[in-house]
Amino acid sequence: MTPPLLRKKPAFGRLRTLAGLSLLALVLLLAAVLAGAAGTGASLRTIGHDAGPQVLATTGLHRQMSEMDALMAETLLLGREYGPQQQADMTTYDQRRLEISESLLKAYRLALDNPAEQRTVESLIEGLGRYERLAAQARLLDVQSRHTAGQPPDTVVLAYQKATDLMHRELLPQAYNLTLETGTIVRRAHDAERSATALARAAVLVAGLLALACLLVLQIYLTRRFRRIFAPALVLATVLAAAGLVTGTALLSQQGQALEEAKRRGFDSVLTLTRARAISKSMYGDQSRYLLDRFRKDTYEHTFLDKARTIVAVESTSLPDYQGKLHVRFQGLLGTLTGEERQRLFAAYQGFQQADARMRAMTGEEAIKYWDGELTQAYEGYDKVLEELVRRHESDFERAIDSGDGSLEALWRFLPAGLAAGALFILAGVWPRLREYR
Repeated sequence: MTPPLLRKKPAFGRLRTLAGLSLLALVLLLAAVLAGAAGTGASLRTIGHDAGPQVLATTGLHRQMSEMDALMAETLLLGREYGPQQQADMTTYDQRRLEISESLLKAYRLALDNPAEQRTVESLIEGLGRYERLAAQARLLDVQSRHTAGQPPDTVVLAYQKATDLMHRELLPQAYNLTLETGTIVRRAHDAERSATALARAAVLVAGLLALACLLVLQIYLTRRFRRIFAPALVLATVLAAAGLVTGTALLSQQGQALEEAKRRGFDSVLTLTRARAISKSMYGDQSRYLLDRFRKDTYEHTFLDKARTIVAVESTSLPDYQGKLHVRFQGLLGTLTGEERQRLFAAYQGFQQADARMRAMTGEEAIKYWDGELTQAYEGYDKVLEELVRRHESDFERAIDSGDGSLEALWRFLPAGLAAGALFILAGVWPRLREYR
């Protein structure tokens, strides 16, 4: 006959092993959830609070620089009878210069660990200094000439050509490249999060099912070995483990969805619309340069057309052909818009193009007055729609990031406590049985 002590030892060992495996499975579940949350949280911080906003700031840099050059062309085109408006333009010019300095500072901070981006920012700072010197020279010659509204003396035009060539051939491409370079940080964070989230969900699912299986086996063993229907503490532990599995998976999914929405509907849309707004501002500057510079009228008309095709692409052979063939089934930067946004923006853009066509049919002072009046109003109406859409998608971006942050906070606050309580219930359920073997 087997001694009672020998019969007790295998049962004691099995009970302790099953309890230990159940506790280990809960620890693995908690670790999988927290690891997934940490990875997604890092991506949320990168896209929502660090690199994302700073990348958008560098996108605004392109528009601010385009506006600086457009304001300078406008100031030179307007004559001495437009003195108050010229002064207002120069005040706005100084404001844009301050905004550019702030944007470059943000970009430099973002590029602290990237020497190539640092060099781009430094080159932009140096180049803007050169631009301002050339623009100031053109402005001084213009003031000394005291010309009336219209094309200023050739000396003024030639001086401005050096400034605008520097801006459009060197500085604006650098600003755009800076946006592309810093934007890779956001894209990498997004791509890394997608793969990490999928892995985290799989790990949570495996660990959660393992914990439930261990708890179920433990419950069955206790029922058979000690002839009990169930152990209430283990039932509660099983419920908490199941809740941890479901809640952890749901919160990780919600974080992933929030990040996807922030990237797709927020960040990408704002980036596209802001770039379209920057190019549109440069187009508006091309109109004033078209009136200002008789040596390059054809050049500025072609650059206006190239930029227009970038924003709203339709098949065409010339600017009049393009403006006549505009239709709502366009492609280009704004081609990703849908529904009411697409229709509203296209109507405003078409009005701007129609005003441009009328301006080019005029000459001399008539064209300048039309440009300064109805055409500027058409552009401002179009730009206002663009600005409203940018703000709408910025709100989508911020709302998605807040949703992801809320899910992360809920996960860190409740899930560890719930699984820790589950571990205590496991100990409470098996401890009375373990004491019987002492």
